[in-house]
Amino acid sequence: MGLLPPRRIVFALALGLAVLSCGGTPAAGADAGSDGDVARAEALLAPGATLPPRPQVITLGQAIEALALKEGAGARAVELHALAAAVYERIWRVEHREQDAKEALDLYRAAGKDLTLRGACDAAVRGAVLAGDLAKNAETSYAELYRVQRRGTAAGLPADGGSAGGTLCGATVEQPLAALAAFRPPGAVLDAIDRGLAGEGAIALAVLDAGPSRVLVAPRITKIEQWGGAEAARIVVHLDRSSRFRVGDVASGAGQGARTYVELDGVELGGSSRDTPVGGIVSKILAEPTTTGSRVALDLSGPAYRRVFHLLEPFRVVIDIAKFPPGSGPKGAGRAVDRVAIDAGHGGNDPGAQGPSGLKEKDVTLAVAHKLAPMLARLGIQVALTRDDDRYVTLEERTARANAFGADLFVSIHCNAAENKTKRGVETYVLDTTTSDMAGRVAARENATSQAASNEVAQLLASMRLADQSTRSTRFAELLQRAGVASLGTRYGDILDGGVHYAAFYVLVGARMPAVLFETSYISHALEEQRLGSADYQQRLADGIANAVRAYREGR
Repeated sequence: MGLLPPRRIVFALALGLAVLSCGGTPAAGADAGSDGDVARAEALLAPGATLPPRPQVITLGQAIEALALKEGAGARAVELHALAAAVYERIWRVEHREQDAKEALDLYRAAGKDLTLRGACDAAVRGAVLAGDLAKNAETSYAELYRVQRRGTAAGLPADGGSAGGTLCGATVEQPLAALAAFRPPGAVLDAIDRGLAGEGAIALAVLDAGPSRVLVAPRITKIEQWGGAEAARIVVHLDRSSRFRVGDVASGAGQGARTYVELDGVELGGSSRDTPVGGIVSKILAEPTTTGSRVALDLSGPAYRRVFHLLEPFRVVIDIAKFPPGSGPKGAGRAVDRVAIDAGHGGNDPGAQGPSGLKEKDVTLAVAHKLAPMLARLGIQVALTRDDDRYVTLEERTARANAFGADLFVSIHCNAAENKTKRGVETYVLDTTTSDMAGRVAARENATSQAASNEVAQLLASMRLADQSTRSTRFAELLQRAGVASLGTRYGDILDGGVHYAAFYVLVGARMPAVLFETSYISHALEEQRLGSADYQQRLADGIANAVRAYREGR
């Protein structure tokens, strides 16, 4: 075994301390269930136990989770959720299939949801450690452990959920946090976690403001952007710093239509317009001061689905409104493809990555988009370009335009880049809540944020995850990756297939249709830069995307 780089050594030692601090394998109670599944799971997790064939392990994990769901709530349900999570984690550490780790993370989060229950704190800590291990990023573990600590400190609860003299859950996390001190994310990321927890009601304002010599300056709304349509709209509230917020709805009645609103406690309204007509599903935006801060309210033209989340660096609150939830509506969840939104990455004063000889990512992506659009049109597909020339379009606006267009597929075109100038290949990305270290770096570059901020958003997106939407996006990504490599490979025999990956790309957040980000090649690699600048290579990339759209529409 070779020597690990210093960062990885520290990370490994820190994770070891974190695992020890939460007591190793989670215990399930004496009641093993009628078929002995719990006993078999405990035996599987014992030191030195032999791992059975994969189908048996997955079946066992599913059986334990079924028992947890049947139990419903309480300490016993926590134990069963954590035990099922440990089963999935065990097979992931052997086979390294990302989906197994994701299942384990979801189960640990279910177990750690209520920190008043016995075993919940330990489960939450194990989930935090696993999140960082999966991402191969110590900052991810630190952020997740910090989240657990803040929740535990706010609850003021014993770690075992019972003994009043026990160690607080917040204190239980101190040891693994101390071990990861060198990987503490920027203060803005931790502050965003605090504000998000406060907005969810998970921590009180007193806990949020606690801390030695912490000076709070009132955040201010700097601008409110809106993109409206008949069936979907997006409103983005920009603030000069992070803030807690609450979301509410008012049903129609007594001569007043339906309304959804965001309360921004402690936030100054600033110079934002206070009464803005929109048109479509959102008829008007009303921004007004309140006794606790500011409120941004949306008057709706009828019943609507809404989703509200925040993004970092800079901090903004995004409000998505639509007539139907994603995957539903007139077309349902099928594969009808009548409209495609093509997003040429970067543009204007944002050149994107630049190659060794000066080729700009923004020029390549627009060229590919211009070659792709008429090809899709010949297939009878309506096309919308998020930008048709060299102009800057915000990441939020790109998705908003795709939603307002009613697109059935969204393709964001980019060129990859890496500090390692020998890195090359074609890759496709799907929005998801977990990232590898490599995917996190790619997302941070495309988001124009720190990697810590992108990783934090990945965790914030966990509550927004839609299984059907993710499955369809992944399927389209697989078709695109295969078609793109095949199209280039007919002329360029040394094309590397970089595969499909998952990361928290802002441009994909809130897309109501299957959405992917296509990294055409590495512009930082001298040979691939040369190819990306040629009309032939660009045309073959467009061919690959068109072939993938056709294959997806045909149900392949």
